[in-house]
Amino acid sequence: MPPLSQSVSEELSKRLHQARQDLLHTVRGRTGPQGDDAPPIGTLAHLGQPDDGSQAEMISHNEQHLAEHESSLLHEIDVAIGKLASGGAGICESCGRDIPEARLLATPTVRLCIECQAQLEKDQHTGRGPSM
Repeated sequence: MPPLSQSVSEELSKRLHQARQDLLHTVRGRTGPQGDDAPPIGTLAHLGQPDDGSQAEMISHNEQHLAEHESSLLHEIDVAIGKLASGGAGICESCGRDIPEARLLATPTVRLCIECQAQLEKDQHTGRGPSM
């Protein structure tokens, strides 16, 4: 199994580290204090009038879901950075075959080859196709 080319490895590292930095900035902006204001993830940040409680709670709930998604994405980036550092990037976690460099460059956090990803989506009924 040939390792990733030096140029692809460097490009992946650059993209992953930049994505991680950008995502951390976004998460900190969502969860950290905003000067004298409550963090956007908190209900109080969206409470304007006393009768806005339900709406503030709904917005806060949405902010929490976004933060969970961003945390999950941050984990995926960290896993990809670790695999790149250990020499495991570009190897399908399911079958062990090479993941094409073009696929890695398109989605640096990808963990499966196209065939295994297609099978996973088929098994979980998450792929594109008729929804009825």
